[in-house]
Amino acid sequence: MIRKTKSRLNEGLTVLVLFLSLSISACTKERVMLDKSVLVVNGHSVSTKEFSERLALRLRTYDALTAKDTSNLERAKTETVKAFVIEYIARDYAKKNKIDVSSAEVEAEATKLRSNYPDEFAFRRALADENIKYDDWKKDLELTVLQRKILALITAKAPEPTDKEMQEYYDARKAQWNNPARVKLRQIVLAKEDDAKRIEEQLQKGDSMAKLAKQFSIAPEGENGGDTGWLPKGTLDVFDTAFKMKEGQRSKILKSAYGYHIFEVLKKEPEGRLSFQDAKAKIRAALKEQKEQALFSSWLEEQIRKSDVKKDDALIQAIKVTTRGS
Repeated sequence: MIRKTKSRLNEGLTVLVLFLSLSISACTKERVMLDKSVLVVNGHSVSTKEFSERLALRLRTYDALTAKDTSNLERAKTETVKAFVIEYIARDYAKKNKIDVSSAEVEAEATKLRSNYPDEFAFRRALADENIKYDDWKKDLELTVLQRKILALITAKAPEPTDKEMQEYYDARKAQWNNPARVKLRQIVLAKEDDAKRIEEQLQKGDSMAKLAKQFSIAPEGENGGDTGWLPKGTLDVFDTAFKMKEGQRSKILKSAYGYHIFEVLKKEPEGRLSFQDAKAKIRAALKEQKEQALFSSWLEEQIRKSDVKKDDALIQAIKVTTRGS
């Protein structure tokens, strides 16, 4: 699957363009070289221009010096070849098995990803910072959705884990099932001690802690009425006090680096070990994922072995990196 990472390049240098280290003087000759096929995968041709653009995207996570390092560049070229091979394997398989990706599905996925940004401007700026065109991003997204559908189809026949396999998985990871003591709190955090004292007075008069948390707490969980969720022992010194308190008991004003806390203990759980029965659902999911991944990897390796891949190694070797400021 395709994943994107954010990066900044050192000293203001960015990977600007990939060029051919060839003696090309006329523009028409340069166009011919850019249109020349550098890779053919099962009959699908990849031009030098397409390959260079994909390579440039892969190198965008590097700083200028790292991108121009010979070993890093060769590794990136090898990964780019493999990415094209996998893409065309996926597209051919999808065509043969009538797997389609609708524009609505791509848009739904795009909307989900855009929701990670405060607004459309911030999202577009993030793409621009990564030197990614919106249309290219959407095409990449379409391929990701397609690959996800292919993965689901290939792994649909993955066998369910047996009880014996799950028991062996549990026994081999005994330390993983140790649960530390934990508490669930409702808290209000204030920036000033005087504010905390006023809130404490309101609580003593019978005001709701959940209501006051929503109104005044500066902690993120204030929006949820101050519910912290489960906190293991050692999360924060002031919270460790809760392990000596009873359920329903409210704390005094306690100071930390985050401000002044007032909390009440909602629930407590002692230290213990998760039983096999309680861990079974999690183990089943982990083993099922392992089986699915093994099945898909085996299928993909077989498809790669069967693929007809032709490379122009001389032309790939001739692609070099130049950076702004070079």
